[in-house]
Amino acid sequence: MAYSNPAECLEGEDLGNGWRVLRRITPHPASTGGHFSFGYEVQHQGTRKIAFLKALDFMDAFSAPDFPRRLQELTSAYNFERDLLAKCNKHHMKRILTPLADGIHRVSSCLGPLKDVAYLIFDLAEGDIRKHISLLVRFDLAWCLRSMHHAATGVMELQSKGIVHQDLKPSNVLTFGMLGSKLSDLGRAFDPESGAQHDSFEIPGDRTYAPPELFYGVIGGSYDRRAIDVYALGSLLFFHFCGISATQGLLNKVKGTKVPLEGDFARDLPLLQSAFEELLTEMKPRVQGVAGSLSGAIVTTARELCNPDPNRRGDPTANAYGRRVSPYSAERYVSRLNLLASKAEMGLI
Repeated sequence: MAYSNPAECLEGEDLGNGWRVLRRITPHPASTGGHFSFGYEVQHQGTRKIAFLKALDFMDAFSAPDFPRRLQELTSAYNFERDLLAKCNKHHMKRILTPLADGIHRVSSCLGPLKDVAYLIFDLAEGDIRKHISLLVRFDLAWCLRSMHHAATGVMELQSKGIVHQDLKPSNVLTFGMLGSKLSDLGRAFDPESGAQHDSFEIPGDRTYAPPELFYGVIGGSYDRRAIDVYALGSLLFFHFCGISATQGLLNKVKGTKVPLEGDFARDLPLLQSAFEELLTEMKPRVQGVAGSLSGAIVTTARELCNPDPNRRGDPTANAYGRRVSPYSAERYVSRLNLLASKAEMGLI
């Protein structure tokens, strides 16, 4: 007998807290993430507000040979994300997408041992930045830089509580019209106050957006995880102007060379740096074609944020003039991107 997956059976369900499930949302074929969840459109019966429901898929555990352990892992992952988002909400992180509601719903009509669905309900976004870009008739520099400013603000808000997103990529930067962009999906985040299974993963997030040092197993020890989010911010710039992540660009450059992105990081770093300079050289004319006088600051920002060497990444003035700031602090980039976005919005390019 084929058992039903309760996470796939929520259409029409009344969740008992004012929310009713309307319909399943089919993700775009090119979508990344969401491999352990299903999306639904829901409506609050009192306010009539339409929102998005993320239903966690625990059926993966049922097919695992060590069912109890796998179920416990998935349950712990849900609890981790729910509690972390509650913390973000408590500290009023405006550029982090936090839930409107969460809970466990029992789908009595399902066949099989699993009937409970853990879920989170969020404001319904227009889409992520990939969708927004795909709908543009021409490149919108002001929107791009304002979205980058909002993403950097989200990273800064997380850093204020020691949290690192670790999976920041275009599909996790959601757009909300005039409200701008917010960071979503903290399922692979690092929180120093709450351990998680993925803390031990060499690459916690999407490999195609991970900084190169993670491929060499540097997580742990004295490694500062903030270097991951700083790199990811810069990689968003590459995505906006080049259509690929910095990591994808590096991999394209070293393809066919003796750089396997594993083994000895110090040995391979000079070749990675050379590949990075080539990538920046290709980026410059793309930026200059749309950003004019702002081009230098944009390319410099990409250079600082995405340097393959984590020891040279981030704000080069962090320890200058008696300052005691981490080079991985997003604060300086929030200010810089805000200035660049403001200039673009006023047409001062």
